[in-house]
Amino acid sequence: MKTKMMTILLDRRGVDTLSETIRNWLEDAGIGHKDILRIRLAMEELLVKVHEHSDDDIQAELRLGRGVGDWQLRVRYDGSRFDPTAPQESDIDAWTADLLARTGVMPVWRWRSGRNELLFRIPSKKRRPELITLGSVVAAIAIGMLGQFLPEAVKSGISDNLLIFLSSAFLHLLGIFIGLMIFLSIVTGICGIGSSSQLGRIGKLMISRFLLSTFLTCGVLVFVVRFFFSGAAAGGGEGSQFHAILKMVFNIIPSNPVQPFLEGNTLQIVFLAAIVGIVLLIMGSQTEGIRSLAFQAEALIRRCVTGVCILLPIYIFSSLVMLFWQSGAGLLLQFWKPLVLAACLCFALLVGYILVVCQKYKVRPSLLIHKMIPSFLIALTTSSSAIALPTSMEINETKLGIEPSFSRTASPIATILFAGGFSLVYVLAGAFLAKYYGLAVDVSWWIILWFVSSLLAMSTPPVAGGMISCLSILLLQMLIPQEGLVIGATLMMFLDYICTATRIPLVHCELILQADRLGLLDEEMLRR
Repeated sequence: MKTKMMTILLDRRGVDTLSETIRNWLEDAGIGHKDILRIRLAMEELLVKVHEHSDDDIQAELRLGRGVGDWQLRVRYDGSRFDPTAPQESDIDAWTADLLARTGVMPVWRWRSGRNELLFRIPSKKRRPELITLGSVVAAIAIGMLGQFLPEAVKSGISDNLLIFLSSAFLHLLGIFIGLMIFLSIVTGICGIGSSSQLGRIGKLMISRFLLSTFLTCGVLVFVVRFFFSGAAAGGGEGSQFHAILKMVFNIIPSNPVQPFLEGNTLQIVFLAAIVGIVLLIMGSQTEGIRSLAFQAEALIRRCVTGVCILLPIYIFSSLVMLFWQSGAGLLLQFWKPLVLAACLCFALLVGYILVVCQKYKVRPSLLIHKMIPSFLIALTTSSSAIALPTSMEINETKLGIEPSFSRTASPIATILFAGGFSLVYVLAGAFLAKYYGLAVDVSWWIILWFVSSLLAMSTPPVAGGMISCLSILLLQMLIPQEGLVIGATLMMFLDYICTATRIPLVHCELILQADRLGLLDEEMLRR
């Protein structure tokens, strides 16, 4: 489909014409019916705001064309500088609006070349990255098994001259950007959440509860997992354990601001980002330019990481082939324990939440599960909280009785900070690799795993391959050989489907409980 353009007078009739044109264009592009309806309604509302804001007739230019991996719908209009997406006092805050824009839920406004512009990014239908990654795993298994019939000299030549180069190139490219991405994500997150005065007491309670829930849930999961992955016997007494914990805490403070990025020490990067974000927050309007630059830089780095992670299937393939030629297929058979354990723990956590909600509000479990099934299936088949976010918000507002204004603020934040169940991905990966390499683990090791897994679960970049970068951090902090990266990455790919699928209904249940505490829950709708 070629790029399409039109220019029209932006009055009431013009808005209707643009809406109908948008529908026809999106249908021709193969966009789904629900997405078309959502985009039309959003654009109609925003363009009506533009029309009502201006006293003069406005000419609008509509353009639909291909972007990088998506369709881009642009509406440019003349007149004074006016942002129709700016949140009102009762609407969502700026940071939440940015998160929604990233997932395609709402458009982005910007002032470009002296004109107003609304940009709607619409993901095109294409092969899902997780399916491509899974295909690379299957291909690697097949090549790895066939490699058993090849001479050792041939396998060594392929590994030394090709496969090692491919896997190393990916890790080096990822290492260029990932530290900056984590730093900027935390800085912009703190600035956005804290600077929005409309969050007030509700926002502070909500965020505090998300954080506390993540750390407590991760602690319980670590306690349970410890009985299944004991590792080798550890030396040292209580003094050495306490010393190890203190050493980890004090090592969070870097000696200079450049060292964490050079060494890839993410805990120190998180520490620096938290300080910078809090200082920018305290200084308020004095640092408005710096904060705006941070948001733009974060978007730039995120796009760079997304581009690098296109090579993720190549890395998985090359690394797995080498691993199979060295260890054989027996390694995959060892994955059964963490996968079964993940399924049992995640569903036990979900059942507990569902029973609490059903007992408190007198809702039939079958009814509550039926309402949450659509978002659960999306998360299960895509292993992506971001993709499931629009459906999750719709379910919150139309089926679970959660006040829309609260849902629109809490849902995006919950997909980041409410990560107790998702932390199990890192807990099991760390425990499995420690046992696989026969590491000596003690109480302090498990406590550090608890702390690191909780942070990484909330800091995982929302891009394909984001977990790979966090896994390398986990290996570094837990003293696991870096050779375990490909083993852990393969295991985490399967764990991600389980933990993400249960994470979405867990968010539904948590928001029901929070909305009730704040008086923002329609219990009658919840029971219907």
